[in-house]
Amino acid sequence: MIDVLFDAVVSICQPETLLVLLLATMASLIIGATPGLTVNMAVALAVPLTMHMPLEPSLVLLLALYCSGIFGGSVSAILINAPGTPASAATVLDGYPLAQQGKAGKALKMALAASLAGGLFSVLVLVLISRTVADFALLFGPAERAALLLFALTLVGLLSGHSILKGLIAGSLGLLLSTVGLDPMLAVPRFTFGLLELEDGLSLIPVLVGLFAISEVLLQAETRMRGAIGLDLRQTHDKMLNRLSWGEISASARTIVRSSLIGTFIGILPGIGATVASFVGYGEAKRSSRQPQLFGKGSLEGVAASEAANNAVTGATLIPLLALSIPGDSVTAILYGALLIQGVTPGPLLFQTGLGLVYEIYVALIAANLFMAGVGLAFLPLFRHVTRAPARVLFPIVFVLSVVGAWSVRNNAFDLYVMMGFGALGYVLRRVEVPLAPLLIAFILGVPFEQALRQALVSSDGSPAVFLSRPLSAALIVVTVASLAWMAWRNRKESTA
Repeated sequence: MIDVLFDAVVSICQPETLLVLLLATMASLIIGATPGLTVNMAVALAVPLTMHMPLEPSLVLLLALYCSGIFGGSVSAILINAPGTPASAATVLDGYPLAQQGKAGKALKMALAASLAGGLFSVLVLVLISRTVADFALLFGPAERAALLLFALTLVGLLSGHSILKGLIAGSLGLLLSTVGLDPMLAVPRFTFGLLELEDGLSLIPVLVGLFAISEVLLQAETRMRGAIGLDLRQTHDKMLNRLSWGEISASARTIVRSSLIGTFIGILPGIGATVASFVGYGEAKRSSRQPQLFGKGSLEGVAASEAANNAVTGATLIPLLALSIPGDSVTAILYGALLIQGVTPGPLLFQTGLGLVYEIYVALIAANLFMAGVGLAFLPLFRHVTRAPARVLFPIVFVLSVVGAWSVRNNAFDLYVMMGFGALGYVLRRVEVPLAPLLIAFILGVPFEQALRQALVSSDGSPAVFLSRPLSAALIVVTVASLAWMAWRNRKESTA
């Protein structure tokens, strides 16, 4: 076993492989930090390159793009209120307020530390219990997935701020918008108004960019038209203000561990992904925090929760892929194809016939996370220069990047209309103090929740008893009810205080 591990380390540490790893990490950080340029897109575009590369460099190329791209999304989320990837949407909630307070550097350092911790934790789980955990994940059928996503939807209450009613309005709007497109079971058009472009539903990237980035641009434009000073982030040159202390890291340690566990668990379940993990980790951090009132106003704990959870998904999604030949998300589905191109077939037999390759994947993942931390730390001064740009320069650039990102998803002008429409919607909602997070959560979870719910009901001939007859789904429903009861008690206590 030690010999196999040593050979794997030697294979990955070849100079040409490490050079590929370095270049891929740098490229992925830039791609992840650009709103609209997703990790999926980067990995998909890299697959043709791997056809002409040896196995080890191709592995580190794809895994580095995956790991670093998730963290890269937090850069633009913190600096310009525009998540680079959907997985960083929850990071906006506290990262951008920290940047407004002149603490962009501190927020970026916490995001990097939490990302590294979450990524390495998931690799540890992958190494120690991949086959056992993957077998457990197979117990999750449609009923269990529906119960888990229902629990995730309770985050609407946690992220509603001071008004549960406004949060419910936003969440209901998100669920309604998620139904646009073809019915997932019957393929019947819903709310498409005869437009072919809407039959695939509303694309997530234009919705995300519109809600956060375009609405911020509109708010800043309104502020300047009124003659106010507007946003100015140039005070982030203060080194003491942006120094992340060990005390601040240790204060968020429990949150990082909890979010890493959540992200790893969710990553193992096929088809859920880093975006859901990010919001669930954030919601649980707020629920259990001693200072929940700071969330949404610039909490380092909130940044740590989101980034630890979404990066913990990266290693965990490989568990069902390697152990059961089941891709955990869209990126690992692409990785599955790349392995097949290289003549490698993932599955239980891989642990018997290709143990050396399995260890190479372990080592490549660890190296990808370490390079992400090293390159990310080196790039931090560069990233922070963004905040020194005057608002009149910064936000036109944000607008241009948003347009490029929305267009690049499907090369479709209709997505630009969707982006602007959601930008206007986000502007209006923010003006009337309706939170955007519940809308986004409900929009993201709406489609998979409906699919899992209807599949479970079809399998039980329409009987809702299927959710209580299966132990895992029943336990998740009990946890959901308990969470709702806790939120109701907390809100009643706050209202009488």
